[in-house]
Amino acid sequence: MGKDINRSETAPAIIQGMMDKMKRIVIKIGTRVIDDEKTHFNRPVMESLVKEIAALKANGVEIILVSSGAIGAGLRALGMSRRPPSIHLRQAYAAIGQGRLMNLYNELFGKYGIITAQVLLTRTDLDRRESYLNTRETLQHLLTIGVLPIINENDTVSTDELRFGDNDYLASLLAGKMDAGLLILLTTVDGLYRTFDNGKGGELIEVIDNNFEEAATLVKDKTDPLSMGGMRSKLEAGKSASSRGVLAVIANGHKIGIINSLFTGKGKGTWIIPSKKRMASWKYYLAFAKRPCGGRIVVDDGAVEALRLNGKSLLASGVRAVSGSFQIKDLVRIDDLRGVEFARGLVNYNSDELRLVLGRSSKEIGEIFQGRKAIEVVHRDNLVILE
Repeated sequence: MGKDINRSETAPAIIQGMMDKMKRIVIKIGTRVIDDEKTHFNRPVMESLVKEIAALKANGVEIILVSSGAIGAGLRALGMSRRPPSIHLRQAYAAIGQGRLMNLYNELFGKYGIITAQVLLTRTDLDRRESYLNTRETLQHLLTIGVLPIINENDTVSTDELRFGDNDYLASLLAGKMDAGLLILLTTVDGLYRTFDNGKGGELIEVIDNNFEEAATLVKDKTDPLSMGGMRSKLEAGKSASSRGVLAVIANGHKIGIINSLFTGKGKGTWIIPSKKRMASWKYYLAFAKRPCGGRIVVDDGAVEALRLNGKSLLASGVRAVSGSFQIKDLVRIDDLRGVEFARGLVNYNSDELRLVLGRSSKEIGEIFQGRKAIEVVHRDNLVILE
């Protein structure tokens, strides 16, 4: 493996200087952490996590909790063993399970005098700029008055095409949007392993610093009958949080005292170091929150260099092909000649107009549209490079 993926004995020391400054944290708890096959709710683990969260709040740390488990709770309530393929059945199970899940959280946090607030979000809530900003304001006010937001995707109304995909992605979006210092992704293993023998441990990757492609080659995809996410989604969540300057860690939520042990540098986990270049809030929204419309622009190597290395706007002279249909101000993907997406941006031309002028100079475009169109196909202020 490359030098960016390490087993460094100094990993806790690297992290400790960052951990001392944490004032706001997003914690995501996966379905498998919450669920228990026999009791339906892993009470010992959840009581431990709630106690640790309560201790952090008592020390002045603001917590946003992202919790999976609604569909799983609904399945358990009805004696089902796996997620149904039907979207409508999943929505029904989520409606049954969400209330049960919040009742349990209210009971556990109530012992510490903590008031919780249920916040259910859909993909559309963070896709639209107005509701994206409103979500931040709502969460900020909850934190200001000392309430603990407990967030889940609104599975009851979310359809497949409008889903976040899993709560790992939702948690990373919130961590970036809410300027959290740390994102904790709790699952049922210690983190990402280079080698792993079930029941016998393995070689844990302690630190990932930028090289996500290399880390992704270690992921073994598998299907879980209850949960949606997996290690790949957690790496993607860590990557998006990293781009916004958020430290992230993947750790084992089944280990009693895991949160405290992470803070003291004694807990096992895979730490994802924040990017040295912090993505601006507007660019972060374009890269991760807003959904591309489906349109695609293919550009030549010169345009790739101008956009990626020189921070330029995209001009029609560098465009080689257009696919799909889009309107002005839609978010489109921008591909290189090999078909690899490397950027996204809000276009100043609709798809028919762009097909008319692709490859043309700014002077030619001015003559075609009589000066009525912007010179830039995508202005650099509305363009984000995907690392």
